[in-house]
This record gives sequence, structure tokens and C-alpha cells, in this order.
Amino acid sequence: MRWEQISLPCEEGGGATTAYRLSPAGEAKRVVLTLHGAGNDAFFAWIGLYKRLLTAGGQVFTFDLPGHGRFNQTAFTPAAASASLRTALDECGTASPELPLHAIGVSLGGSLLLASLADLQHRFASAALVVAPVRIESSVPALAREVSLRTLSLLWREREHYGLTGLIPSFGSFKRDVYPLRLAVDPPAGTFGYVAALNEALASLDLEGAARNVDLPVLLAYGDRDRIVPPRQGARLAGLLRHGELLTVPGGTHLSTPLEEQTLERLTRWVEEWP
Repeated sequence: MRWEQISLPCEEGGGATTAYRLSPAGEAKRVVLTLHGAGNDAFFAWIGLYKRLLTAGGQVFTFDLPGHGRFNQTAFTPAAASASLRTALDECGTASPELPLHAIGVSLGGSLLLASLADLQHRFASAALVVAPVRIESSVPALAREVSLRTLSLLWREREHYGLTGLIPSFGSFKRDVYPLRLAVDPPAGTFGYVAALNEALASLDLEGAARNVDLPVLLAYGDRDRIVPPRQGARLAGLLRHGELLTVPGGTHLSTPLEEQTLERLTRWVEEWP
């Protein structure tokens, strides 16, 4: 493949964030724009998917959301994220105007994508939301449920891309030096104070209202063991979308569902079904 690193201006709040364009060795057939989850970055958990998309002739455009990534000092707000998505869209359209454009968002990135689809859907051929929250239900028991032999086996498989510990996510203050989360306003005190701030941001997006106004093919993927974003949230959104398809991954947790073979295979086929 070929790749380039791009500085993506943040029109809301100033500064810039880091974007990457990954292109297949041959001629590209489509462009896939991806949005990552909270406290992660443009490559967290996605390298396996990117390889599949590139092999199938997809060009991938991905970027650090405002407030994320180690190479910038922007702050996260829903408005800044929406503005950055529009800037990323413009960059995709300028570079490859003749190719169909698809979008995939995981966790918070999926929620931000859904919130923008009503206004931007005319620019996409399809969209996919993976474990996208309407509300994050984070707690010590919920995090404990994320640890299972299935999850550990997936992390072991992904060591090819991330090493032995690279896919352990950040939560609270853990690994914040690796995956920063810079909020525009200081969150409430406590380990999960940042979750309260993110839930406030999610509430402001009115995701159920947004889903009612989307007339675009949208795939939703949720794990049936996810306690951080329970699958009932995905079922609710699927019922509100006019052209929604729900994939429920047996045994999938919040961390494992984006890595599951069933999820990766369906996402790869999904972008090929909507030219």
C-alpha cells in the first residue's frame, strides 16, 4: 500500500489534528472514511480492518478526532468533531471525487457519525456504526465483563498489529499518556468523571432524533455481552433508521466486537454492496 500523513485543520476551536490516507497498491474502487472511539486514536483496533479494506481495493481515510492523538493539542467537543468530519469529507472529495464514499464509526466515532448523517448523507454511499453508544454505561462491573478468554484470544491474535499490550484500552487515567483525551471542560472528579462528560456530549447529539432523519443504508454492529453499550441501544437505533441493518455478534463485548471475524467480514462486504 501507499500512505500519507495529513494535517487536518480544526475550524472549531482552532489548531489541527492528524489524518492519514492509506491507498491500495492498485487502482482504488472506493473510499472508506473511519472515525475512532473515545480516548483512542485513528489506528486503535482498526489495522486488521484496514488491511481487509485495502486488499479489497478500498482507500482508507482516517483521522484523530479533536481532543485525541499525540501529535496535536486540540480539545474535544461535539461541535469540533462535527467540523473535523466535514473537513475530512472535503479532503476525501478533493483527492478522489470520482469514487463512492463510505463511512465507518466505532463507539463514540459511530455516534458522532450518526449525528452528522442527516446533513451529510448525500455525500455517502453507506455508513456503518460499530458499538456506537446512545449512552455509555461504564462501571467497574461493566469493565470486568470485558475480560474473558474470548477477548484475550482476540488480543493475542491482534499482537501482529499492536504487540502484546497495544490493544489494552485507556480508561480513567490509565494509559492517558498513550491515548490522550483532552476535553474542553474539566470533567467531574473520579475515575469515571470523563464518562459523565462524554454522556453529556452524547445527550446533546439527540441520536434517536438523528436516526429518524437518515435515509441511507446503515449497518449497526453490537455485541450481545457488551455492558458498556448494551445491544438494546443498537436495536433501538436500528428500529428508528429507515434502512438500518442490525448485526448482533454472539459473545461480543465492547472491546471485542470491532475485532470479531464476523464484524470484520460484514464490514468489508457492506462497503462493496453499496457502490
